[in-house]
Amino acid sequence: MHPYATDSKERENVLFYIAVLSIFISWILHNVLNVVHLSIPWWFDAPSVAGFYGLFYFIFNKYTWKWLMLRKLGVVKVPNLNGTWKGYVVSSFDEPPNKYEATLVILQNWTQISIILKTQNSKSTSLIAGILIDNPEGTMLTYEYLNEPLPFANDGMHIHKGTTNLILNEKNVLEGEYYTGRDRANFGSISIKKE
Repeated sequence: MHPYATDSKERENVLFYIAVLSIFISWILHNVLNVVHLSIPWWFDAPSVAGFYGLFYFIFNKYTWKWLMLRKLGVVKVPNLNGTWKGYVVSSFDEPPNKYEATLVILQNWTQISIILKTQNSKSTSLIAGILIDNPEGTMLTYEYLNEPLPFANDGMHIHKGTTNLILNEKNVLEGEYYTGRDRANFGSISIKKE
């Protein structure tokens, strides 16, 4: 997985909330240890603000960001795209353009993502990505990919880079287009629905 960019301001806000929570929990732990007269050895630092911050950040990044309640409160706006999506790709490589079945697998946490698109001829893996929330057409997933042909792909296929722009519509379908580098000069459309 690799980091992804977003235009949502939530990352600034959530990091502040995690810092405040870490300070508060550290203060409570300090008071509890004083009340019970528990002395921690010098070589073992009780979970500090930084320790709690690291723990809370890890939990939020992996699990908490998916909570529906946080989305309803507007704390998290980045969509959870995790899962397997099925649909098709139409490619200009063929004359006339052909429609190929496609499977898109997205692995995502709050700060990282991996996007893998598989067709009968090739497999594409994301290199960089961004999720744009404030887009008039809807949430946009955009990414650069590296495409590798499968062993029995068409003779004209070779490794290449490209870019994909997909819009998440209200029917939970990712639709958009892709284009490749100048050596292939290929483009097409993609329509994928989450299973």
